[in-house]
Amino acid sequence: MIQEFDKDDVRAFVNAFEAELLGATRHKIDFGNGWHNTVDSKAGVYAVFDKDALVYIGETANLKKRMGEIGRTYNHSFRKKLGRKLKPDAVIAKGARTYVPELETLLTTYCNDNISVACKPLAFGRLEVESYLIHKHKDILLNSAGKRNIMPQD
Repeated sequence: MIQEFDKDDVRAFVNAFEAELLGATRHKIDFGNGWHNTVDSKAGVYAVFDKDALVYIGETANLKKRMGEIGRTYNHSFRKKLGRKLKPDAVIAKGARTYVPELETLLTTYCNDNISVACKPLAFGRLEVESYLIHKHKDILLNSAGKRNIMPQD
């Protein structure tokens, strides 16, 4: 028998998931210390915090692997967006994969000093949960909300 879920059921699940994600243990980024090894190799959703402020939501098939990529500008859009926030005139040259070395160093130092990540496993429906949360928090996030299919808020 297939169970049917209405919008209220889905919204209740996503809101409970959000509360657990935002309240989960935060992993302090430390690029020199293999910090991502403290994260499970499970599929899930993650929240990035700048000090205590939520700044980014993401989803992945492997949280540990994705957290290992968060420090590489060419692998992670969060780092690209943070670079533009810290230095609005920063650009990645066409064909290049990173910012200039000075900005890359600034980004690494900034992340080590200020950024933490909370992760919550979710095997199915990650994209939908991520999309809903990005839309819900779009005014405070570095994410690009327009690129997601968003679950209706009504």
